[in-house]
Amino acid sequence: MRITDALLSLKTLHTDPDRSMSPMFSNFGLCFDERSAAVRQLVLHYNRFTRALWAPFIDFGGVGEVCSTFASTCIKNINTGCEIVFYDTDAFVVCGKAAAAVRLFCTPDPALAETWKAFSDGNTLILQGYSINGDARDPDQYAPVACGVRVLRGTLRTANGETAIRPDEEGVVAFSVVCRVLDFDINEIKERLAAAPGTAEDAKEKMRAWAEESAGDIDFLPEDERSRDTFLTAVSGLLMNLTKAPGDLAGYLSAFPSRGGYPTHFMWDSAFQNLAYELMNGQIAEDTLLLLARCARPDGKIPQFNCSTWSRPHETQPALLGWAAKRYAERAGKENLSGNFINTVYDALCRNNRWWLNARMTKYGLISCPHGLETGQDDSPRFDGGPVIAVDMNSYLLSQMRATAFFARLADDADGEAYWNAEAERFALLMIKHLYDPEKNLFFDADIETGRPLSLVTLSSLIPLWAGVPLPREKINAMIGDYLLNEKYFFGEVPFPSVAYCEAKYEPAHWWRGPTWMPVAWLALETLGKYGYQKERELAAKRLFDIMKKDGALRELFDSQTGEGLGCAEQGWTAAIFLRLAEKF
Repeated sequence: MRITDALLSLKTLHTDPDRSMSPMFSNFGLCFDERSAAVRQLVLHYNRFTRALWAPFIDFGGVGEVCSTFASTCIKNINTGCEIVFYDTDAFVVCGKAAAAVRLFCTPDPALAETWKAFSDGNTLILQGYSINGDARDPDQYAPVACGVRVLRGTLRTANGETAIRPDEEGVVAFSVVCRVLDFDINEIKERLAAAPGTAEDAKEKMRAWAEESAGDIDFLPEDERSRDTFLTAVSGLLMNLTKAPGDLAGYLSAFPSRGGYPTHFMWDSAFQNLAYELMNGQIAEDTLLLLARCARPDGKIPQFNCSTWSRPHETQPALLGWAAKRYAERAGKENLSGNFINTVYDALCRNNRWWLNARMTKYGLISCPHGLETGQDDSPRFDGGPVIAVDMNSYLLSQMRATAFFARLADDADGEAYWNAEAERFALLMIKHLYDPEKNLFFDADIETGRPLSLVTLSSLIPLWAGVPLPREKINAMIGDYLLNEKYFFGEVPFPSVAYCEAKYEPAHWWRGPTWMPVAWLALETLGKYGYQKERELAAKRLFDIMKKDGALRELFDSQTGEGLGCAEQGWTAAIFLRLAEKF
């Protein structure tokens, strides 16, 4: 595949723990210094908190030249020329020439509470210990970790607390490293160490096979260099954000929004990241959806995010599992969906809908939202006055009800299909009754107690059109023209700010108080496409594409005046939307 060759040769230097070298669905990553002959840190991406375990982790000695691609990292100096390549989840080999001993486990980070020797023989050493969590919300403050090394060429020496590998008679060192967190078995680690390929080239073949399978069905590359580099960065980030996480997330691939910034499984992030995964590899897309369905509590509530040992259940997130699952199912076709996928998702959607309709119900028949965290729009000015009947959250639930009817049909449940279709139509009419302002021809959040509409114009005011609320077509056209396509409100050079440009509370670079966020911008694009505004949709999409391309790092959000990228780099939803737009442009 063209994409595999280009991806493997993508040059990227992993100097930031938030963007560590972490392929093969790993929980651990490696960080380097640009001019140091060392693996600067072994980084653990786990339970909503990224931490270093050893710094440095592997020291080849002195100043060096570091050259990284997606496939491998080479470290060279006058004494050393070694290549580091992953060959399995949380497992890599180091192979090359060394004139002096290579030191390992050099300096424990304060996040590593204690370690002890779990196993040792002539060529293998396994250390076990506990990493301090650092997140007070996690009831498991000490994560069990293990890290083993096995010498393939050279001699292992451990003395006076030092671990080193001396090169063989030909000046060659080769060794494998395997790391584990939470769920592990020392014998399994020994077996994995012993199964390591003996050369960097053999390890690269395993990397190639993994990359080709994971990138899957992508069969295009942008032609211009800047677009191509950003596109490959998007694919790279999306793959390295995928994790075979242990504990409560085990059994399915978890899609972290950012392996460093947000190492956990979020609900609405996953829904948008699947815009890419469903293009790449259907099994990845299916896994991330099944994991969300499995994380639903018996009462149907899906926590805001889920970790290996805990979740954040007090808040939830937008009800977008139905939208993402329906989109994936339509793309895959019923004949390619397992009964387990259909039934598991259908059951989770039914329970989640009922949870919303019970736990968040108001006297107006619509659901409330206690604060911005639940909408995903953490500090939105929409919530400056307290809880509201949130126009976007009701829209997402409406969309999910219709998706539930779709899955009822797949599950051959005619009664369920009829019920959820009827519930959706009833709910849509309530949205028009209580959230629609006919004079302004726009939807607004409403006060929970009084039902009074709140006059702040945000991009959420247009989400009911995306959800298909049944207004007369002339009203829909007028709303799109007067607001969504109006440069005074949302259609500037950096389109679709989270708060309208003209609002007094608009702040172009302040989190959800005005910047452009690609996930809700994508919903605006879908809205334009839904109602036949193809020319305008293409113009807006091109502007968004160019903003992401210029940034190059695929940031979490963007200043809606300058287009400057803000927040975490290689953010999953931004990468996914860039990939979808690159397919078009």
